[in-house]
Amino acid sequence: MWSPSQMMKTLFAVMMWFGFTASAAEIDTSSVDWRESADVAALFQQAGVDGTFVLFDLQEQSLEGFNLRRANQRYTPSGTFNIAHTLIGLSTGAVSSLDEVVPYPGGDQRQDAWERDMSLREAFLIANDAFYQALAREIGPSQMQQHISALIYGNREFESTLDPFWEEGILHISAVEQVRFLSLLVRDALPYPRELLSTVRELMLLESGDNWQLYGDTGWENAPEAGVGWWIGWLQKDGRWYTFALNMDIEEPADANERLSLGKASLQALGLL
Repeated sequence: MWSPSQMMKTLFAVMMWFGFTASAAEIDTSSVDWRESADVAALFQQAGVDGTFVLFDLQEQSLEGFNLRRANQRYTPSGTFNIAHTLIGLSTGAVSSLDEVVPYPGGDQRQDAWERDMSLREAFLIANDAFYQALAREIGPSQMQQHISALIYGNREFESTLDPFWEEGILHISAVEQVRFLSLLVRDALPYPRELLSTVRELMLLESGDNWQLYGDTGWENAPEAGVGWWIGWLQKDGRWYTFALNMDIEEPADANERLSLGKASLQALGLL
């Protein structure tokens, strides 16, 4: 198991290598080919959904999808930040493992399922905001800012308010930046030990078949009210990697179901599922 001190040495070495800028890792859509997909556009139009879908082919270094303007627009990451949050919590020692049970901090929550002692593994799978709020307090604002900056996560803007900044704060990320972040995660290119990256990736496995595996995570700003919904992840198929990000306006709770169904339909339209 890695120690927090070893982790911070690695982290700051990578931060220095990146020069604390996004230039070394961001996908610049002015230099990476973008292909607008008429088939994916038709799916969004048929569903009556205002949103975007972005697919990044790691081998071809190309972007494909629908609505590039919105793909570059930043929104709060909401529950999709749990990927980075889990990495940060484990690497700083705020929680020792995925299966360490953390006492419930108390108070009424939006979901009854959150109101109990829980492991990080369980909290990730049910997107338990109460758990992640407690984890953020344990990490602390200084370490949180260091890691968000090192990860080159979205606009990298963090304020000292920890509850819950990924839903309501100034941290924002675009769909294009989401696929960039995920492309680093799947390539073991984030500033964390490979064992840790592999552990978090395994949490996200949704489905698998012959020669393919689908990974993903969701988010919903302001749930259960109107807001922006996310579905992000990656597909590993026939030895190739594709990261993707969908975001869409959710007007009412029933719209949330469209995230996965529209995302999977988009992958199918691009010939990948």
